[in-house]
Amino acid sequence: MSLKAERHWLVLLLLTDLFFIFLTWLIGPDTFGSVIIIILLFTAIIVSTGYWIDRMKQKKQMEILQTFLNSLDEETEQRLLATVDESWHPAIRIASAQLREQSQTIKVKQLELQNYQEFIEAWTHEIKTPLSLATLVLANHKEEMSAYIYNRMEYVRCTINNDVDRILYYARLQADHVDYKFVKLDLSDCVQECFEDFQAISDEKKIDVQLNLSHLQIISDKKVLTFMLSQLFSNAFKYTASVNGTVHVVSWSDTQDDGKIHLAVRDNGKGVPPEDFPFLFDKGFTGSHPDRQNATGMGLYLVKKYAEALSVEVNIESISTSGQGFGIELIFPIILYNDVKSVKGYSS
Repeated sequence: MSLKAERHWLVLLLLTDLFFIFLTWLIGPDTFGSVIIIILLFTAIIVSTGYWIDRMKQKKQMEILQTFLNSLDEETEQRLLATVDESWHPAIRIASAQLREQSQTIKVKQLELQNYQEFIEAWTHEIKTPLSLATLVLANHKEEMSAYIYNRMEYVRCTINNDVDRILYYARLQADHVDYKFVKLDLSDCVQECFEDFQAISDEKKIDVQLNLSHLQIISDKKVLTFMLSQLFSNAFKYTASVNGTVHVVSWSDTQDDGKIHLAVRDNGKGVPPEDFPFLFDKGFTGSHPDRQNATGMGLYLVKKYAEALSVEVNIESISTSGQGFGIELIFPIILYNDVKSVKGYSS
């Protein structure tokens, strides 16, 4: 019970006290002081007791209401109705029916979503088989094709494979628990291996690729890191300049940043408008640039999400909003030898 909500009753009670105090003063002035104390004390006891009883009643109502909202069953609804005034019964019954209907609708939608996710995951895993077969066929019949045809086929295969990987890794983010296998990696070897899948795209688009890599050791999940690199390469190859396009990949150890290892992927495309900069890592954001209208807006979002899981920082370089190119950095933490075994999921 709120004292403010029940102030009209308190006012009536106070007026009653004043009336009896006045009668006491008229009837027995000698005992006036003692009677006033008794009246006020009795009133305080009555108000406190009523307040406590009402609080207990409200607490019980809230407990039953919470139980009802969690279960929405008929039995709990009847218990809730028994604790409130009958004037509330029609409203509670209507609300209960609507809540049950909404709850059932949500369950159906959740089941549909789960089935859809399972279908997409199954499909992406199944399509990996013909993609692997296509890779094998292309490799075995490379000599029978012209360089132009082979590069075109390899370009298509790499593009499809990259899109499928994006679906798989997005689905993986939705899992309740994601396992990572941390191992020691040579960052240069990892970049070189990932770039091999983009060689055909580079040749097809006649992009000049410059790899300035140092042999730096990091601790990371190789598969996830390779996926992140593939998204950065895909982004760079897609948006580099259409004529004389260049992609520059460089790694270094920054002595002024506690020796952290940096890897930057840069292109000489048009970059992004300054107003798009704060939203580059948002899911589904494609930006206002005409060249990006056909993009999915998922690549950098996935890079950011998995970077957080691997404790890798992601920074957009300042040149990206200048209209003279785009650059993105991955910054890997330094893990000392004594700390290696404490990394969750580390495998030597």
